[in-house]
Amino acid sequence: MGKRNKNKRGAAKKKKGKGARQWQFDQAPDVLFTVNSDRQILLMNREMAGFQPDQMLGKDSMTLFPPRIKGWYRKNIKRAFSDRDVVNFQFSTEDSVWWEVRIVPVRHDERVTEAIVICSDVTERRIRQAQAIRHARLATIGVLSAGVAHEINNPNGANLFNASLLSRAWTDLTPILEGYQREKGDFSLAGLPCSEARETLPALLKEISANTDRIKQIVEGLKHLAGQDEERLDERVDLNHTLRAAMMILNHKVRKHTDHCDLSFGKSLPKIVGNSRQLEQVFINVILNALQSLSGRNKRVMITTQQDRASQRIQLIVEDEGCGVSAEHIGRLTEPFFTTRIKAGGTGLGLSISNLILLKHAATIRFKPREEEGTCVTITFPTHRERG
Repeated sequence: MGKRNKNKRGAAKKKKGKGARQWQFDQAPDVLFTVNSDRQILLMNREMAGFQPDQMLGKDSMTLFPPRIKGWYRKNIKRAFSDRDVVNFQFSTEDSVWWEVRIVPVRHDERVTEAIVICSDVTERRIRQAQAIRHARLATIGVLSAGVAHEINNPNGANLFNASLLSRAWTDLTPILEGYQREKGDFSLAGLPCSEARETLPALLKEISANTDRIKQIVEGLKHLAGQDEERLDERVDLNHTLRAAMMILNHKVRKHTDHCDLSFGKSLPKIVGNSRQLEQVFINVILNALQSLSGRNKRVMITTQQDRASQRIQLIVEDEGCGVSAEHIGRLTEPFFTTRIKAGGTGLGLSISNLILLKHAATIRFKPREEEGTCVTITFPTHRERG
């Protein structure tokens, strides 16, 4: 009788210890489970990959991992039990969630009897790391841009002044040349008949002035890129002005991808509260995506700013006649690392970062297929938001 009571007390104590351990597991923010040497789950604290803890007890823990990870996971579990090493690895799922897995062997009397598998969702951390790398790269580009802008600006300023001087000189010389031509007949000027030179040279001078002015605009864009981006969100931002700055930077890309980029600026738009540089980055990302979706130069991109007076909101609408986005993918465009342009070097970060910026501005971004072809992107801003 005494022996039976002793066994019951031991079983109750063991059960109580197991319950305490389960309670500790449940408090952890990460997915935790323990496995034996056959990878069978002994304890589990929360859902993973659509499987609830009570479904997985006694089951092979490889079920929780994507097929391409199973072999890697099996090898590392074996290593944890044989070599007693703590093992780390990362993987991503089809829905662009990144997991970091840590396998920690548990020793009893110098023998590994089980292992704790710790699975942490590190998607946000990877996004921040990617952003940090991107910001560092942009900072380097900014420093280089400032130097290039300075080196270009000086000779271009001289060219602009000289072109203006030559243009004025030509205006003064024209009556003299006309009089000489009437008196002596046509003569050669710079290898051209004077009658032809009088039409050609003003056009050349005008082209020189236009090109130097364009270089000046490019330099301004480089200097703008080199500026420091502050986190403050209390500027009074003119949406049309910010869009024009973005289009100036994208000018080369526009000319590369299409002959038809239509801009329509809404009149008397109220200013919004935010950060103009961050919004410029958003506009560049969205418009660049539209340009890159075009299959030929005859395809069109239409960009519109307007006020939706019914909702008292400001909208930027970017429509393209590109390849479009499938219904399967359109809801995932702002997911980190999701891209339909992997082969073309897409990182899947442009729209996800843009979405984070817009959330800070209390703004929304919406994607939908156009009725004919392509995609329509609508960014909507509130007009009444507290500054701060």
